[in-house]
Amino acid sequence: MQRAVEIIRRRVKLPFDEERAKKWTALPRPAEDGLNAISFLFPLGEAFFCRSVAYYMDRITDPVLKQQAALFIHQEAMHSKEHARSNEVLKKANAFGGEMERFAKVSLFLARTLLTRPSQLAWTCAMEHVTSLLAATLLRRSWMRKEGTDPAFAALWEWHGAEEIEHKAVCFDVYQHLFGKGLIAWLRRLYVFSIITIGGGLFLALVFAGIRAKLAFRRLRAAVGGGASGSTSQASVARGPSFRVIFGVLPLREYFAFAHWNFHPWQQDDRPLLEAWKRANPGFGQPPSAQTP
Repeated sequence: MQRAVEIIRRRVKLPFDEERAKKWTALPRPAEDGLNAISFLFPLGEAFFCRSVAYYMDRITDPVLKQQAALFIHQEAMHSKEHARSNEVLKKANAFGGEMERFAKVSLFLARTLLTRPSQLAWTCAMEHVTSLLAATLLRRSWMRKEGTDPAFAALWEWHGAEEIEHKAVCFDVYQHLFGKGLIAWLRRLYVFSIITIGGGLFLALVFAGIRAKLAFRRLRAAVGGGASGSTSQASVARGPSFRVIFGVLPLREYFAFAHWNFHPWQQDDRPLLEAWKRANPGFGQPPSAQTP
């Protein structure tokens, strides 16, 4: 189920500010901590996605799909770079960046070690499904447009969300181009989706719970001792990410649609959200010569 969606090559470098990173949204603290937690996962995660598609570039025979795959890799690499830059300032304002990065390293090490190359591509398809649903939710609810939200961080999340919608079918189309729509291809998708949903969900929930417990202990120690070390002052700001706050917004019917035999990402048509973002940000990340007058 194809849709005519133009994938645009954008180059982005946003001015993140260390002071604003301490409280950059007008959202409740748990929601902001949740977005920060996801941001710490993105640099390594997006790099994994790029590698899983790049490995098969020479085997893509459809020239249009091959160009889309190259643009997918470019967009994901830009996301990885900009979130890494934002994370540098977030680390100074949050006490859990290291834990989230370690979670990403362990998870992706296991994925690279235990999964075959076709399963790694299927893994990327499943994660692109998750990120596109989160992106649609973020844009639909206009979280980044609340008064008091820092413009640089708002631009990061809305741009990232728009591009997740823009390229959401590319990896899936590459997977079907290479492995077809038969029983084996479907079972492989179902297998990795089960790992992500059950194993990954439980693991991430435990990591979040541990972070929140550690920060609560630091706040208690600071309150009892009256101390104010760098880590305790950070802990007094960050409450820790909440699994429910982040993933409780996922539409379950659309989420589990990935397991259907005849699933395709564009069965959920998010083009109106993408087009609304493009109208609000004409020519974002493009040279003047490429912008529409």
